[in-house]
Amino acid sequence: MGITMCLSDKSVKPQEQMTVFRPDFQKSGKRICLIGGKLQGVEAAYLSQKAGLYVILIDKNKDALAREFADEFHCFDVTKDKKAFIEISEKSDFMLPVNENQETIDFLESVQHEINPRCALLFDFDAYRISCDKNKSKKYFRSVNVPTPTDRPTEPPFFVKPPNESGSSNARIVKTEKELESVPADYLIEEYVEGPVWSLEVIGDGKHYEVVKETYIHLDDVYDCNQVTPLPKNPDLRKITLDLASGLSLKGIMDVEAIESKKGFKVLEIDARFPSQTPICVYFSSGVNLISLLIDAFEKPFDADSLKRATNEKYKNHYGILEHFLYEETKTAPLYGKLTSGGEHLVSKGKKLTPVFVSENIEIYEFADQKYKAYTIISHSKSQEEAEKYHQAAQLMVLEKNAPCES
Repeated sequence: MGITMCLSDKSVKPQEQMTVFRPDFQKSGKRICLIGGKLQGVEAAYLSQKAGLYVILIDKNKDALAREFADEFHCFDVTKDKKAFIEISEKSDFMLPVNENQETIDFLESVQHEINPRCALLFDFDAYRISCDKNKSKKYFRSVNVPTPTDRPTEPPFFVKPPNESGSSNARIVKTEKELESVPADYLIEEYVEGPVWSLEVIGDGKHYEVVKETYIHLDDVYDCNQVTPLPKNPDLRKITLDLASGLSLKGIMDVEAIESKKGFKVLEIDARFPSQTPICVYFSSGVNLISLLIDAFEKPFDADSLKRATNEKYKNHYGILEHFLYEETKTAPLYGKLTSGGEHLVSKGKKLTPVFVSENIEIYEFADQKYKAYTIISHSKSQEEAEKYHQAAQLMVLEKNAPCES
């Protein structure tokens, strides 16, 4: 999948670079506390800033990536300093766990009634308990008659995945019975279904539910998402998603991933926590800020106006692209470098997040660790063609940034 970019098409040029990250709405005066500063935290902090919120970040890692989008940072382990955590809740309007550390999630559930009662905890612990366990999820799918890949098929190829890890972590295709013998005993073994992977977020207040924007999950060679692009509305997937949310009486956010097979959609998994990658694409393809909509589900009557309140009309009919790249030096002139599109694991290896370029149609973020460099490129415009041209222009900008200076 490596691509050496030497682009000559400069018909679409990025507008003048903004010197600072800019929210899309005036500061609301409201404060959101995010617990977790890895990639989920980056996504949530980014969209919180876009929504005009004051962002408080808690993470035990002093170099948490999401610090770049935080107004205030507290470095400690919430499970070991309950007093400090409760004190932060006193000055927060909302709290959102953006991590998958089970000890942390359990702690938050145990203290949810001790935090400031005016501070809404934007999380559904019951739904998360089901979604984080793939065995429980599969049983739930069957109980509400939602189509899903067959368990333990009689013939290969098989698709195997661990029972408790999110996304595609350690998932793979097994092509022979012999190879299946090396798969850990607790792994799920499913039929391998070919087709594009769709994602759709749903937010609920326990009784009313809103689905937002379908996206296409592009996968790299290790089944990790390397790119997200928008898809048109699909009534079948929307019905499945609403059925799943209502069956859980969802009060929070949930992401549904399904594969579009020749026989229709089959649900791969659900995740009842704030996702990464898709929300930014959703925002720049529909205008809907999932943070704003999630808050609306807890703060106001969740009704027909909720989507409108959470929508930035500027991006309502845009086409947004989010993609990750690894930068590597080469000996090939003129740029002496190449960008390889790859999954989220590429940017997670970085220890420092730096905005490289932010303009009206292009945003470039660098995730670096000494000589290691990975990038997330976000591009959007009114048409797919224009968005793709901006996306190519952004890749060229990254290569030019890293090219050796002429002597």
